[in-house]
Amino acid sequence: MDKLIKILPPPEFPQKTGDKEQWGKFFGALGTELPTDYVKFIEIYGTGGIDNFLWILTPFVNDENVNYLGRQKEMTDSYIQSKKNFPQYYKHDVYPSSGGILPWAYTDNGDELHWLTDGKPDEWKIVVYESRSPENYTYSLTMVEFLYQIITKELICNAFPDDFPSDETTFVSVNVE
Repeated sequence: MDKLIKILPPPEFPQKTGDKEQWGKFFGALGTELPTDYVKFIEIYGTGGIDNFLWILTPFVNDENVNYLGRQKEMTDSYIQSKKNFPQYYKHDVYPSSGGILPWAYTDNGDELHWLTDGKPDEWKIVVYESRSPENYTYSLTMVEFLYQIITKELICNAFPDDFPSDETTFVSVNVE
C-alpha cells in the first residue's frame, strides 16, 4: 500500500470510508469478507476512481454507479446472461460458486475487474474482462499490486486504452450519497 500511496496520493478528505460496524454489515450482506488490501484502499482513498476512468466499487454509498452491492448484482447478472448465450466464451462461474468471479471495479469503457474467489480472500487473483468481449486476462496479483503495476506501467492490460493510465495519474475523490 505504501508504494501505491507514493505514486497515487490519496485525497486529503476521503469520502465514505466506512467504520468497523459498517464493514461487518457489508460483509454479512455480501456473504464473504473481501481482500484486506481492498478494505485498506477504501479506508485510505474512500469513494472515487483513478484518472476519471477506473472506478472502484464501494459499499458505503447509494450511488448506482459505484455502490458495491448494486453494481455487483448488475455486473453479475449481465455476466450470467452472457454466459447463458455464449457459454463457449464465458468460462468463469460467478460468486458465490467456489472459484467464481466477484467484481470490484469497472472502467468508463465498460471493462470489468473481478476477483477470482478461489481460496482465502487475500489469495484471490484479478480477472479483467474486456468491454463487450469475452476476452479476459488473469493476474496473480492483489488489487493494490495490480493498480500499482498498471499505474507504473510495469503491467500493460490489453483491455485498457493506450492513454490509461495518464502520465500524472490521480485519484478522483467523489462525494456521493
